[in-house]
Amino acid sequence: RRSTPAEGRGHVLHRAGRPRGHRAAGGRWPTMPGPVSELTFRRTMINLTDAGRLGEGEDLNDALLDFFVKLGQALIPKGGDGEAPVSYLGAHFFKQLRSASVGSGEEGWKNVMNWAKRKAGGLFKPQYGAFSVPINEDLKDDKGQDAGNHWWLALVINPPGGATLEPTAVMCLDSMQRRKKQFSPPKTSSIEGSLNKYTLEVSEVEQAGYLVIISFNARGDGTFGALPRPEASRLHVDGIVCKNPTLGLRINMQGGDGVPGRFEGTLTFALDGRCRSSVFKLEYGEGGYTPLQLEFDPFSLTKLQKDVSRFIGGYLAKEWMQNGPKKDMRFEKQSARALVADVHQQENLNDCGVFVLENTLRSLAMKREFLKNMAEASPKVLKNFPWPNQNEVTARKAKLRSIVARLFAAAAEKGTSDVEVLIKDQDLRTEVLQSLTDERASELDTWSGQLQKELAARQVDKDMVTAEQKKKDEAIQARRDEEKARREAEERKAQEEKREGKRPPAKSRPASSSGSESADRRKKPAKRDAKAKKKTKRKASSGSSRSDQSSGDRRRKRPPQKGKRKKGVSSSRSPSPSSSPSRRGRRR
Repeated sequence: RRSTPAEGRGHVLHRAGRPRGHRAAGGRWPTMPGPVSELTFRRTMINLTDAGRLGEGEDLNDALLDFFVKLGQALIPKGGDGEAPVSYLGAHFFKQLRSASVGSGEEGWKNVMNWAKRKAGGLFKPQYGAFSVPINEDLKDDKGQDAGNHWWLALVINPPGGATLEPTAVMCLDSMQRRKKQFSPPKTSSIEGSLNKYTLEVSEVEQAGYLVIISFNARGDGTFGALPRPEASRLHVDGIVCKNPTLGLRINMQGGDGVPGRFEGTLTFALDGRCRSSVFKLEYGEGGYTPLQLEFDPFSLTKLQKDVSRFIGGYLAKEWMQNGPKKDMRFEKQSARALVADVHQQENLNDCGVFVLENTLRSLAMKREFLKNMAEASPKVLKNFPWPNQNEVTARKAKLRSIVARLFAAAAEKGTSDVEVLIKDQDLRTEVLQSLTDERASELDTWSGQLQKELAARQVDKDMVTAEQKKKDEAIQARRDEEKARREAEERKAQEEKREGKRPPAKSRPASSSGSESADRRKKPAKRDAKAKKKTKRKASSGSSRSDQSSGDRRRKRPPQKGKRKKGVSSSRSPSPSSSPSRRGRRR
């Protein structure tokens, strides 16, 4: 049959109506690209539901954390994940470590024994300067009821330091730090000129992230009318004035002319997340009250943060013993310095997970040596580190939301959900990288300069202390050497005199002691003679009774009496006075 022009161009139609040139090699017709419901990247996966958590007012979950950290490890370091300076074992690592009611990190190691090798190729590889551990904390309210969950990051700086005796630290990066201060007696204020008839007491102040909660009690006897309303109160911190507090009243009695009033409850102020001060000034009501200064103690480790540091230290010690590069070196599990870094606070109740992700992504952009130096930074220098603030986290969340939408569109277009395949397109790869990181080399260089100055000053102080200690040690050693030389000279002199036949001079005794000793010697014989006479008299009086004893007893030898012999007495022993009565009895 003669072919038509269309057939000659390869567009011959089969009975099914499909062009022959589009038949697959295996004889099957390929499916047309369509929408995908998930994205995968190196054993991590997110779906459309997870992607919805990138919206406003939504919480980041574990799947999004793992997905974006893996992307960051592959794209942010110039050499890819082979040069990633931060290891990561997943958002579920710490929860699994503590599972099965284990009491320590060493015991919990068996729950995650293969994670380090399988997910990071080993925690103690030379490329790693830090170990990122997300913590998902169960929160409780004042009544012990569940109050949701909260993400924060434990960043372990220089994990092998426990064995190599280098500085190491566990930095707790919490965007919703909590602290409480009770005042006993309460802080008091009053309206000026009210003769203390209108008073204010503050018994407690509490901070939970960006929220400051003040417990107060205001009273008035009605002499000057109704009590001022508490809603007009203002809180001053770091030059910022916080207004319009949320009011929670247990007693709401404003009173009036001649009518006593009382307000008791809490004032909750929302802070700017960049506020870092521990000192606040409260202006209560519409004015008239003397301002109160409220001061927190510095942030300290919570019970959970202490447990996290202890468990991670135990886990690293066990991991080193089992899989460390030098197992013969002892790993000191308590060598890490645990501290709370003074970071910016979140200004909502949803972005804690984004703060964890942002801190991890920023650490991936640092060099290993830079991270190791952070273990020696003081809290003052760490406070000046360019930690992410709420505005930057909000911008990051928007970028992640956009790039996820872009990846889902590319996956539908290419017909694959594997992001590693998709980012072979260089333009798309660049877009993904820009969504994960920002250029902030100048900020890090500035902070690094501050750190180097501190370390240099600390080294100068250390050198001065070392030099001073060295002088003391040298002086002590000089005295020891001098004493040793003197003893050796005396020993040599004594040996020479011994060889020459000279007797070494006897040690002289104090005159007072020798005189007292000779006097004691003169007194002792007189005492012994007096005792001997007393014994003789007692034995003479009891001689008659002894004569009635058996002959065996009479023949028993008596021990000779001790004492000095008189001059001129022969060597043959004469009977002692004590034995003469018994001998007379035998003669009779």
